[in-house]
Amino acid sequence: MTASDFTNLHLQYKSAQADGEVPAVIEHDFPGGRMVDHYFVTPSPAFWSDEGVKSLDSVSGILFLQQPDGAPWRILVHEQSMIKEVVFDFPEEEFRKMLADSSVILPGEPGFAPITD
Repeated sequence: MTASDFTNLHLQYKSAQADGEVPAVIEHDFPGGRMVDHYFVTPSPAFWSDEGVKSLDSVSGILFLQQPDGAPWRILVHEQSMIKEVVFDFPEEEFRKMLADSSVILPGEPGFAPITD
């Protein structure tokens, strides 16, 4: 998987899920510990044509999971029952490109502006 397989990443906060979007979670480290953030993301046609993804009955969510000690991120693709999942490695550079392409700064990282309203 590459950054181009995931577009239009945006926070779920005060958003409705649009056609083609899938709920996504980013679990990541920050100076104060570990954080989980909820997003929507639009997977690419290449994502949907992957044999592992096609083996699932449906896709109910995508988890981007930061690994310890600089190891590649993991992408866990879940079906509704959460019994079966497909796992991909996702290099740090691709993860950061995905964020940049959608103008997303993770909470706890420099430049993040908290939502105020």
